[in-house]
Amino acid sequence: MLKEERCNLILKAIEGREAVSWEDLQAIVDASSATIRRDVDQLSEAGLLRKIRGGIAPVLTSRVKPLQSYLFRDHQLRSMDAKDAIARKALDLVSTPDTIIVFGGTTCARFAEYLPTSGLTVLTDSLPVTTHLTMHTDNRVFLTGGEVLPEQGICLSPFDDEPLYHLAASTMFIGCHAVTAAGIMEDDPLPLRGVQARMKQAERLVVLADSSKFLESRSLVVCPLREVDVFVTDDRISDRAHAMLIDAGVTVLVAETRAPAATPLPAAERPDGSGRPLDTNRESRVEG
Repeated sequence: MLKEERCNLILKAIEGREAVSWEDLQAIVDASSATIRRDVDQLSEAGLLRKIRGGIAPVLTSRVKPLQSYLFRDHQLRSMDAKDAIARKALDLVSTPDTIIVFGGTTCARFAEYLPTSGLTVLTDSLPVTTHLTMHTDNRVFLTGGEVLPEQGICLSPFDDEPLYHLAASTMFIGCHAVTAAGIMEDDPLPLRGVQARMKQAERLVVLADSSKFLESRSLVVCPLREVDVFVTDDRISDRAHAMLIDAGVTVLVAETRAPAATPLPAAERPDGSGRPLDTNRESRVEG
């Protein structure tokens, strides 16, 4: 059973229930106890469930109205193998010491789990990224100001006078809702404005997005493709989508998802804290 299927079953098991025991979970999910506990640990860190004595329980519901186009939980469970492969591949673009910007999205949240455990200064609007880096690494972390939107896992401000605009970064990593010939696409004006403002603070723009985003369509352009320096995606990308990026002058890094491999540990669990996976994927780089 794939990890995505297991996680969906685990979350389904706690819907409408106060708690589910470990024994009940193992009867529902066709996997070993150790595998289930690893899945539960990841879902718990993402705020999708609570671990309790003897089992798991739902998180407390939020009364905050979400942005229409984005629910962190819904997106997190999509294309999980691709997102994990993309996150690991994007580590090729990180070195220490450095200052980087990591903005929103489930792929960027997964990417943050593989970052080195020290040597970085990170600016982010993402609550999951902030939580992971502050709890599991010694990196310096800055969270953007504004309203906390727990359903999206981000913090956004409608104001332009934040002091963190003085921070300069080598690279900005972003996710997206869609990719079209018009560019990197969004649906909500507030996240759009935040990303566009931060792009001015980084020397390089890197987009982390799985191949399904080329099948989506949105109404607002974050930036044209020509402003993207590097695009990291998975090996299910179509030839047409790949050519569209190359024609725009974008460097494309393709992460393998099809080859079977042992599941790598996040950086916080590695002996050297490097954030580099113990297994390696075949390089697939196309220079624009």
